[in-house]
Amino acid sequence: MKKIASLLGICLLSTTCFAQATATTLKPVALQAGTAAISPANSRIDFVGTHEGDKPDPRKGGFGKFTGQAKVAADGSLQSIAWEIETGSLFTEIPKLTGHLKNSDFFDVREYPKASFQSTSVAAGSGEGNYIVTGDLTLLKATKSIKIPVSVDVSAEGLTLHSKFKIDRTQFGMNYGQGKVSNDVQMTVAIGQPTEAAGR
Repeated sequence: MKKIASLLGICLLSTTCFAQATATTLKPVALQAGTAAISPANSRIDFVGTHEGDKPDPRKGGFGKFTGQAKVAADGSLQSIAWEIETGSLFTEIPKLTGHLKNSDFFDVREYPKASFQSTSVAAGSGEGNYIVTGDLTLLKATKSIKIPVSVDVSAEGLTLHSKFKIDRTQFGMNYGQGKVSNDVQMTVAIGQPTEAAGR
């Protein structure tokens, strides 16, 4: 069984303490023919945006509707990962902020109702169970190739996956508030719901 190593020392904030849970506290998702199906029932896709300057005021959020899958080989190594998000399912802890993020200043959910990621290659990372995944991220009208660190554990019970990475929102045409709102948005993607021990 592959052991999971921590990817980053930075704790990403989340609405349900989810992002405080490392991959070692996630409950495995069953594999069917080497594939784990991703949905809000067993996974999370969260984000944190911040302001520039001495008072970053982190703004925490996530997406309530998405689908996807992670595939592993017979030896338990990661082969691919993909997901598609319904951008209109975006949520935050502040209703006014949620509405603003959905309009044309940010995600423009009416014009661009979907966002997606599809891996194009998977390379071994540093340490067992760690990978560097290259893939195409589509957001708004742009598709960009990005690299994300991924930590995977495969056991008889199934698969867990955990990744933290940053994207530059301006690369996708999300330019509102430059100089006031940080261009970098931190993302957490995890397959496997936190266990009770994770703080629920």
